[in-house]
Amino acid sequence: ASHGWCWLVIRVRFVSQTTDRVVVMVIFFPCIVALAILVPARAMVRQMTIAAIFDQGGDSKHELAFAHAVQSINRNRDILPGVELKAEIVHIPEDDSFAAEKKTCHLLEKGVVAIFGPVSKSSSEHIKSITDNFEIPFIETRWNYRPQKVIGTGDYAFNLHPDITTLSKAYLDLIEAYHWKTITILYQDNDSMMTLKEIFSKTATVGPMDEFRLVVKQLSQNENGYRDVLKEIFISESNLIVIDCEKKILEEVLRQCQQVGLISQGYFFLLTSLDAHTVNLDDFKYGGTNFTAFRMIDVDKPEVQHVIYSIVERMIKDKRMANINVPDGNLDTTTALIYDSVHAFALALDDLSEVQQVYQRPLHCSGQEAWAHGNSLVNYMKMVEFVGLSGPIKFDTSGLRTQFSMDLMELHLEGLVKVGSWNSLDRLSLSRVQKEAKEGGVTDPMANKTFVITAILNPPYTMLVESHEKLTGNARFEGFAIDLATELSKVLGFNFTFKLVDDEKYGGEISPGNWNGMLGEVMDGVADFCIADISITSARAAAFSFSMPWLNLGISILYIQPRAAAPSMLAFLDPFSTDVYIYTLLVFVLVTLVIYVLARFSPNQWEEPTNCIKEPEEYTNQYNFLNSFWFTLGALMQQGSDVAPTALCVRFAAGMWFFFALIMIASYTANLAAFLTVETLERPIESVEDLAKQDEIWYGAMEGGSTAGFFEKSNNDVYQRVWSFMSGVQRSEVMVPGNIEGVEKVEESNGKYAFFMESASIEYLVERRCKLSQVGGLLDSKGYGIATRQGTPYKALLDHAILKLLEGGTLHKLKVKWWKQKRGGGACDAKGGGGGVKPLGLENVAGVFMVTMIGCAIAAVFAVLEFLYGTKQSAKDCGVSWAEEMNTELKFIFQCHGNTRELRGRDSESASNKSGNSHSSRLSLDESPSYLRRKSNISPAESVYKTSFGMVEPTYGRTSEGSHKTSTSKSSRSGDDEEGNKNQNPFETMEEE
Repeated sequence: ASHGWCWLVIRVRFVSQTTDRVVVMVIFFPCIVALAILVPARAMVRQMTIAAIFDQGGDSKHELAFAHAVQSINRNRDILPGVELKAEIVHIPEDDSFAAEKKTCHLLEKGVVAIFGPVSKSSSEHIKSITDNFEIPFIETRWNYRPQKVIGTGDYAFNLHPDITTLSKAYLDLIEAYHWKTITILYQDNDSMMTLKEIFSKTATVGPMDEFRLVVKQLSQNENGYRDVLKEIFISESNLIVIDCEKKILEEVLRQCQQVGLISQGYFFLLTSLDAHTVNLDDFKYGGTNFTAFRMIDVDKPEVQHVIYSIVERMIKDKRMANINVPDGNLDTTTALIYDSVHAFALALDDLSEVQQVYQRPLHCSGQEAWAHGNSLVNYMKMVEFVGLSGPIKFDTSGLRTQFSMDLMELHLEGLVKVGSWNSLDRLSLSRVQKEAKEGGVTDPMANKTFVITAILNPPYTMLVESHEKLTGNARFEGFAIDLATELSKVLGFNFTFKLVDDEKYGGEISPGNWNGMLGEVMDGVADFCIADISITSARAAAFSFSMPWLNLGISILYIQPRAAAPSMLAFLDPFSTDVYIYTLLVFVLVTLVIYVLARFSPNQWEEPTNCIKEPEEYTNQYNFLNSFWFTLGALMQQGSDVAPTALCVRFAAGMWFFFALIMIASYTANLAAFLTVETLERPIESVEDLAKQDEIWYGAMEGGSTAGFFEKSNNDVYQRVWSFMSGVQRSEVMVPGNIEGVEKVEESNGKYAFFMESASIEYLVERRCKLSQVGGLLDSKGYGIATRQGTPYKALLDHAILKLLEGGTLHKLKVKWWKQKRGGGACDAKGGGGGVKPLGLENVAGVFMVTMIGCAIAAVFAVLEFLYGTKQSAKDCGVSWAEEMNTELKFIFQCHGNTRELRGRDSESASNKSGNSHSSRLSLDESPSYLRRKSNISPAESVYKTSFGMVEPTYGRTSEGSHKTSTSKSSRSGDDEEGNKNQNPFETMEEE
């Protein structure tokens, strides 16, 4: 209303020309004063737009951190009091340069004064080239390597991510401080070469006497994940590993490391990811593996907690709770860097606004005009210094963050613990408790003291010395635990006395706060430490202070050794699969048909008859279907046949078949030798899943032990089924009071019982009891630790000493000593060396005998069928009864001598009766098929229907000379017939009727 009244007065001033000027001015002056008072203060604040470009599908926390930082700047009137920042957020597809250019040009048209870049490399580089052209500050928070020689004038980019070259020096400092000599580096891609540049450069300065060595392997992923390359490292026994990969695959890589056995005692990992503190490492802290990583974000700072709270609160309000990824209150490095980058820009803009008026101006990508304040703003950003969420922030003259600080973290039972720090000036500083006391300070609390260590008799950890002399004190005992205590005393400088636990128990809570066994003695002050094969559990860790694990193990299955499977009757078929046999049979049939067709198709395969006819009217071909089959079969069996090809096409086809048969027979022979000489082991179970699925093999564990407790408390379906069986009606039979009883039950049950126990004990047993073996992998992961009372200052010192023994390989040597060498170790390896080849028994080749007998039986059946069919045809031709013909043939057969016989026919029957000794038979020409008749001067009655092998020949078949001679010599013929035969030409052909 006041505004309207003042403007009304002004309009009256110009309309009414008769009004006195003095009156108008008197009225107009209060209006000006009112306008100055009533206009809101916000109308005097200038808006300046800053833009952030994010990748589509990226982490939503990055966008919220940017928006929260802008709001924080606007609420803080000490920074940019006359300017209000406006956040402009856009999204582009990852690595889409075209979309990045389009969005950037659109933002420039809005007059943005700074652009905060995406994470993707190609899009970020493309946007940088555009902002450099228009002198717009471009601020990055991603990993980026830009050599100094390519950075010069005209570069308007800043990167809050620590400089890669400087970061590489931090990794080298840590490796040198830990005295790592042989290192295996696992890298994700080629960018890792720059991250680890200083480590690689060290190899150029290594002298000939130095032991520094690098093994570099890429984390290549296939259908088996990363396990193939991890198995190579496990086999190589390299225990100092540097993993350089992105946070998104780090947890999966570590999980697969655990699966192949790399997450176990004696291994040391350096994780180069600055976000390692955000990865859930709870599954890996009990295995005795040392994990080391650097961290830039100190989550214990109040400002960091405030930002985390604000981001989570905003995500809840925006209903994005499903996308939240802030585990255990940790903040990832990129989110913190985005928050710090907005503050760095605001401080630089505030400094510039104090010396000149800064205005935003729309720019066009098609134009040539740049932003007037860009160069000045870049110079002020290079001078920015402040402490942000990621620590001290300061840029060098190239816009790189070469000065920064980090925390050195190590994984302990309580999580990641700070054990040192690193900065660009002072380099690495370790704060871990050392053995040596500071000069003039308090001495080591364990030095020169004598501690009582309680233990329990259980090989190979604590055993009585086998000696004929009477021993006292610590000399009575030997074993892994004794040697471990000795090595710890050398490192920490203390003395110790070993004692056996009174009640022969490991230790359990019998009532709230009251424990029995070794743990009870530690709690009651009877002993200071407990060094034995005692697992670290949540209940025990809550009541006692455990050192880091000195031995990594898990629950596994104890079972008998695999037994040799009974040989199969058809073992000779094992060299080839069923498919190969089927395809070989098909090729056999195909080649038979091909040879048969080619032989009939080629004129060169038709030959003259073998009975010396000068001008034959007929040609013969050996390759009928049966002969083709026999020829192909003979070649396959490496035996050959009496049928030989003459045509080139048939020879070529036969040659290819010979080559095929050669390769197949050679392959079969080689494989057959391996299959017959190598025993096939019978493994009824391979894992705990196999045990749960069957009911023939019973299984159990030690009653009341941690192994039984693991199954009882597990939520896994398979483990619940296992516990249901062990705690069921058979509990009294499958559950045993101790491990010794369980081992004996496995040996006595002869494959009908399996026993769950800790893998370390199983490894010890299978080295000495050759009937036993370990089945499957580990069902869980745990470790043996040294138990002390809570509140004592010994845990940190013991951790450091154990770590030193692990790094030096001392614990590994002790394990080899007591597992594989002492007290009968390696006995089963010695038994295994036989050397000779076991001779084959009848059961190995019984199938060959069986096939041979079956083949002979089938041949006998064919012989009977041929005999019945032949005698029936012969009886029909001779005009006698079938029974009479069979009787005659059987008499001749069972004479068992004589290789020739005469053919019998109707016309020769009377002659046969006269001679009495002739068994030949003749067929009249009238009765023979018309297509076999030839021209002849003899009468039809004197012609002989001749066959080869008792079978009728085809049109081009040959006549038998031998048969003709036999018939002539044994038949009684008339003189005229003999004279007529003499005048005949024996090679004269017969003419068809």
